Amino acid sequence: MPARLRQFASDNYAGICPEAWAAMQEANTGHAPGYGDDAWTARAADLVRELFECDCDVFFVFNGTAANSLALSSMCQSYHSVLCHQLAHVETDECGAPEFFSNGTKILLLAGENGKITPQAVETTATKRTDLHFPKPRVVSITQATELGTVYSPEEIKAISATVKRL
Repeated sequence: MPARLRQFASDNYAGICPEAWAAMQEANTGHAPGYGDDAWTARAADLVRELFECDCDVFFVFNGTAANSLALSSMCQSYHSVLCHQLAHVETDECGAPEFFSNGTKILLLAGENGKITPQAVETTATKRTDLHFPKPRVVSITQATELGTVYSPEEIKAISATVKRL
């Protein structure tokens, strides 16, 4: 049988790993409450809280589009905006889902070499208008690794973060 090419375009291309399949098979016996009220979901949520050392709500979703949309909508109102690179995943691959689920939060696109934004681009876009008719910047979204395969260094992320805090 010829070797099959791997497709990295989406996390939905690959099958489930054997360990996860075995856990699902184990859970697929008997009866349990639905919609997240079961012992399996409670245990998984507790493990997430333990891993991140944070007492928080945990929401399990089907794919990255749902995760990105839920995360952005939890941080934004309809009059806010998300700043990201013009090639960022939330702009090019979510088909408007973040804007839809956040009641119209606008995504503002930043240019930048190699798929990365800079502190200067964040500041320029965030401060270019401050009137009430401009969507107030609320979130800066970076993709690690970028859609071009480049990676932000810790120093670059710290510089973007410092700019956001200063604004």
